Amino acid sequence: MATRTDNSVPIVTCDEGKMSDSLKWFAFVSYGVGHVLNDLVASMWFTYALVFYHYVMQLSSINAGAVVLVGQLTDAVATAAIGVLSDNANIYCTDRYGRRKTWHLFGSVLVFISLPFAFSPPILPQVESSELNTALYYCFFIVFFQIGWASIENSHMALASDLTPIRDERTALLSIRYSFTVFANILVYVVTYIVLRSNNASKTQFGPSERKEFQIVILVIMIVGAMTTIIFHIGVREPLINNRVNRQLLMTETEAERAANSVWSMFKSFTLYQTAVVYMCSRITVNMTLVFLPMYLQDFLKLEAEKLALLPLIMFVSSFCMSLLNKPMNMKLGRKYTYSFGVMLSLGSAFWCYIGEGDTFSKYQIYAVTIIIGIACSVVLVTSQALTTDFIGDRTHRGAFTFGLMSFTDKVCNGAVVMAVQSLHCNSCPSYYRDVMVYNWTIPSCLAFIAVISLPYGGRPRLVVQEVPETHSGGNQHAEQSKKHSIEKGQEALPSNVVKS
Repeated sequence: MATRTDNSVPIVTCDEGKMSDSLKWFAFVSYGVGHVLNDLVASMWFTYALVFYHYVMQLSSINAGAVVLVGQLTDAVATAAIGVLSDNANIYCTDRYGRRKTWHLFGSVLVFISLPFAFSPPILPQVESSELNTALYYCFFIVFFQIGWASIENSHMALASDLTPIRDERTALLSIRYSFTVFANILVYVVTYIVLRSNNASKTQFGPSERKEFQIVILVIMIVGAMTTIIFHIGVREPLINNRVNRQLLMTETEAERAANSVWSMFKSFTLYQTAVVYMCSRITVNMTLVFLPMYLQDFLKLEAEKLALLPLIMFVSSFCMSLLNKPMNMKLGRKYTYSFGVMLSLGSAFWCYIGEGDTFSKYQIYAVTIIIGIACSVVLVTSQALTTDFIGDRTHRGAFTFGLMSFTDKVCNGAVVMAVQSLHCNSCPSYYRDVMVYNWTIPSCLAFIAVISLPYGGRPRLVVQEVPETHSGGNQHAEQSKKHSIEKGQEALPSNVVKS
């Protein structure tokens, strides 16, 4: 990465075809593991929160849903607030260490302190004297760990735009991030599967006797999360020049330019709302699959407890395999075709789930369904995140706010969906959770598909030639000439607010 100066303002440029200095191989891997703690926590939260609070702690369906809703609403508000603070709070110590990394560290500390209490029996026996007290007890700790989770999520996602302006490198960062996401989920399900089998709980359904098993799984999460967090903070050096450049640019730009670059100017762009719909629907598909798949397996298919760990494990193994292909697919086909592929797989899974019944389906076909939906979740999630980084482009000074805004919509909607499903739960309807899975794999997918195909960018990549002015220093410093550069393979012409590398 090189730096040139125009009117005393440093401007970052990239040497074509070269990897950015920030993305040396160790930093590349370190960035990927920086979200492992969040992924471990998210896997427990989305997959086993309702199972733990409803089946293990014996909360009613409505109260269990309310606990999850409190967590999602806290996450939504915290994500948006931290996005604004991360982009605009200029503190000397955070500037030297890195704005994103400082918020990442803050969130990690909160998660380590509060998470063990959120998935363990109450430390005060009198708390369990009433169901309301138990629910409030867990809500207290959930609020803190969701604030920490939001801080890690927002800062880590925004850091991808800060590390490199090159579109395909950003996609690669998101792909390796998702690869470690899949690894983290696999680890949670493997540990859960082993713990259940070792304690002779695998042949029964979840109940109050599984309290100890959840504590063991949380202990493993804490150990692995601590190790990966340390690797992230050692291996990733946040490019502080981004902070200085954005600040000096804001100091020297005109009023019109400042208005165009402001956070609030985004709300005038219709593309923002299209991107938000894609991101929100993708997250609903993925997260609600994690939340209600165990309920579907236990209530509808009547499978034993070990299958509630084995089938999600199989789903994420297929997601991991697909994550290796996400970058080449996005480069060759473009965002729209890649996302459409994921939508078709999601709709196919919904149809198979709807018509599937009997022992043959529950013993054999359900494995194929989980493999397909795992591939679909990988495609839609990575592609939706890549579309968001495309929208941010080179305006990284509002990157955290953008991701915070996207996350706000998905957290609120996820919480509302969970609360609605649990409130409408029908004990006399054996196919209730099967219908929930079908709706989750169809409605959000169709809405996201409409939003994706109407985006002004994200189509098939094509080679574009653009003019890049170069200043030559010598006898006459005012002599300039233009030199043509081709956008690297896989890059396409993007709107004005999107980076062109």
